[in-house]
Amino acid sequence: MIPDPVIQPALVSYDREQVIELIRTQSPEEIRQRLRAGDFDQVLEPEGRTLLDELLSAWIQRALGPLSLRDAMLVDPYRGRQVYGLLCAIHVHRRFEVPSALAVHLPAAPTDLAALPPPLTDRPELMALVAQAEQDGLVLAWQAQRYDFAPPGNLLELIPPTPPPYRDELRFEQPTGLRRWIAITLVVSGVALLIIPILLGHIPEHPAGWPLALLTLGLMIGIKSGPLGYVGAGCFWVVANMPVFRHGSFPISFWPDIPLVIVGLILLGCDRRVRAMWRFVRSQFRRRCDVAGTD
Repeated sequence: MIPDPVIQPALVSYDREQVIELIRTQSPEEIRQRLRAGDFDQVLEPEGRTLLDELLSAWIQRALGPLSLRDAMLVDPYRGRQVYGLLCAIHVHRRFEVPSALAVHLPAAPTDLAALPPPLTDRPELMALVAQAEQDGLVLAWQAQRYDFAPPGNLLELIPPTPPPYRDELRFEQPTGLRRWIAITLVVSGVALLIIPILLGHIPEHPAGWPLALLTLGLMIGIKSGPLGYVGAGCFWVVANMPVFRHGSFPISFWPDIPLVIVGLILLGCDRRVRAMWRFVRSQFRRRCDVAGTD
């Protein structure tokens, strides 16, 4: 088993439920990360921390790191028993070294004890250990070495918790085929209706009319938006064509249009295709910032 400088047999009380919860919910990678962050420095000796780090690193090298501790213990039972003993040592609350004269009345170590045999019940310090363990909901263990604990007999039943349901989020895809050509045609038409009159020296009376309508329609078709997206975009088109939405208008005159803008934002946010496009735009922006080395 694990070499330990302390070989005096002992009775210990430990929180078995916490250890079982670690086995079910934590992975070797997570435990090693907590170990190296110093979470167990106050409860585990330096040699124990070193040994636990080596065992977990060996599992990670064998591609067992992402699995639960329970699965890793099933795949590698030898290291699994060692890791289990170290995790139990982390959750030890009290320890009492048993003299050799009393140790002969105990079963072979390591084992968990439901009660003490009669010759040991006459020792007040041992009975105090048992009483404290019962009060705190702890398990009494009999061990020959500090990191030697009886492994759980129901390892197969310790099923890890069910992972959260997979969120089927849409991913933005570039328009292809006929949809792409329709979107391009609408966008080019909208830009042409806006630019050509300006190049001819004429400023359109309603620049947000047909040009914005064609641009918006081309965008909605390009991302394959749903009905909510079209209605939300229509709300913004209506706001842009309000009589007060003109150059030289005071900002305070726009307040009657704010409810319609809010409705448009809500409808666009409810459209999955619009959200997918927004995630794609943000990811592209972050990628460019990472390449440029800027925030």
